[in-house]
Amino acid sequence: YFDSGKARAKGETRSFAEFLAAEGTEMIHFIGKDIIYFHTLFWPAMLRYSGYKTPDHVYVHGFITVSGDKMSKSRGTGIDPLRYLELGMNPEWLRYYIAAKLNANVEDIDFNPDDFIARVNSDLIGKYINIASRCASFLSRYFDGRVTDTTRDEFWNIYAVPQMFGEVSQAYESREFGKAIRTAMAFADVINERFDAARPWELAKDPGRRQQLHDVCSVCIRGFQLLTCWLKPVLPGLATRAESFLNCEPLRFDRVPEPVARIEPYTHLMTRVEQKQLDALFETAPEKSAMTTPASPPTDGSISIDEFAKVDLRIAKIVRAEHVDGADKLLKLTLDTGDGTRTVFAGIKSAYDPAKLEGRLTVMVANLAARKMKFGVSEGMVLAASGDGPGLFLLSPDSGAQPGISPGASLFRSARRRASRSRPWASRRHGCPRRP
Repeated sequence: YFDSGKARAKGETRSFAEFLAAEGTEMIHFIGKDIIYFHTLFWPAMLRYSGYKTPDHVYVHGFITVSGDKMSKSRGTGIDPLRYLELGMNPEWLRYYIAAKLNANVEDIDFNPDDFIARVNSDLIGKYINIASRCASFLSRYFDGRVTDTTRDEFWNIYAVPQMFGEVSQAYESREFGKAIRTAMAFADVINERFDAARPWELAKDPGRRQQLHDVCSVCIRGFQLLTCWLKPVLPGLATRAESFLNCEPLRFDRVPEPVARIEPYTHLMTRVEQKQLDALFETAPEKSAMTTPASPPTDGSISIDEFAKVDLRIAKIVRAEHVDGADKLLKLTLDTGDGTRTVFAGIKSAYDPAKLEGRLTVMVANLAARKMKFGVSEGMVLAASGDGPGLFLLSPDSGAQPGISPGASLFRSARRRASRSRPWASRRHGCPRRP
């Protein structure tokens, strides 16, 4: 901003260093909860004794999880923002969803796909945008877009607008973004209830009640304008389009605006989230194989012992099993693999009670690539058997097996020993060839 000359173009004559050092400059650092120790102890000390200004506030946020799982680049879990944009998904959907969950405490925020759709489509579109859409059709059709002055309407005697602006402003200043959003959505409910109770579609049928229709729609448009003020810090792009529709001055969340006099013809302000967009967001892109395809693959479906050795089978202990909301066939299993835990989604819901699975040993494929699913990330596969008849049977090792051991390893070594005995020249002892 300073290096590009934009600050000077707007009248700022100081350099960036001078701007930071000025007494009137407030410096705020935003950090994640995993680096609190360094950024609240060592970094301020380094700044101070290097002659730089120390932060006035350090605001700490928790992590973003996806369906309860921690985001991780190495494991390929989480939300890819570039992929999100490539799919044409509106950035302000995500801004609204995160803001609705943010508060001043150091707490993690969970991204749940079903909750994301509900909050955007039901709250943001169904409550807020819907007010403008419903009122505009009557105001444009019967009153040429004109809006009456409703500041003295009895409706505003119930809701003290200046006081509500103070509450929203205080919520934003204290980083209680979720509280500000809840206040706005509660008021949106009130506006929608006022609109439905007046039944404007019935009023429009009676020419003698047009003034009543005009007043009801004008009150609700005023409510939409106030809601736009409160949501503008989170949805600046949407607020700008709403200001053009309302034909009003730029709105602020901390100042009561002048009433609207005339609206422009309504155009869609925001579209809904589609399920297929979320499905595409969590799809795993197909990876190109580094192996070349054999010129003449076996036609009988057989594989070599070397190919079998690539499958890393491990004994795993089921430490937790639980149902998955919205899934008809899946159970979410938390597995102890001996060197950590893995989350696996298994299609065994029809055959097993989750409570009876906990503590049981099973066999899993440990080196299967993680797969992003709608409900989370599956980090492997448990093995089960089924046949032509009914029934699904989870594979289990004999007693004495421990999490982490590999049943495939002993089979591989036995096969290697048998191959070695059939080729005595290949056997070695202390690093030297041994002839028969």
